[in-house]
Amino acid sequence: MLRIVISGTEFRLSLLFPAVLVLLFTFDKTGIPAWCVAASVMHEAGHFAAMYVYGCRPSLVSIGLFGVRVEQARPVGYLKSVMVSLAGPAVNLVTFSVLALLTGMTIPAVIHLVIAVLNLLPIEPLDGGQALYFLLAMKTGEERAERICFFASVAVLIPLATVGFFLLIRSGYNFTLLAVSLYLGLLLLLKRGQSGL
Repeated sequence: MLRIVISGTEFRLSLLFPAVLVLLFTFDKTGIPAWCVAASVMHEAGHFAAMYVYGCRPSLVSIGLFGVRVEQARPVGYLKSVMVSLAGPAVNLVTFSVLALLTGMTIPAVIHLVIAVLNLLPIEPLDGGQALYFLLAMKTGEERAERICFFASVAVLIPLATVGFFLLIRSGYNFTLLAVSLYLGLLLLLKRGQSGL
């Protein structure tokens, strides 16, 4: 794990992340991983831009094999946190719209759409789940919001994993949706264990 502190923000980079990128770019002939990385960078830039607008610089940015985790230096309130959570998918949706209008439903356009839709699902720790939590916490309190978000996450994850399983059986090799569902389910269970819900 590489650690660097710049202007009060700690950056952590898992060494597995660049290693996997090198392998992908070396052996891939389609160009899809490059478009996925570009769409993901734009997604995270949306979050950072919103944080900058609301004056809440990150205290920690951790880049690992399964994504980017950001911790804010100070809380900015529920409504602004909703806006920060939705800023990443908003960038992908805008980019999808522009690409679809200019080039049609090409692979880069579809990648932006998939990243936006996936992140808007009401599953913790995805952006949609975070936005739902902040909206509920504003109305019902944090403890009740956590419980509701947990059950909403389970209600979405079960059919998502089921579709992923049938997709794997039907195709014989496409395990992506099932793997993502299981990974999100594991994160959800770990969070529940830590919070004691």
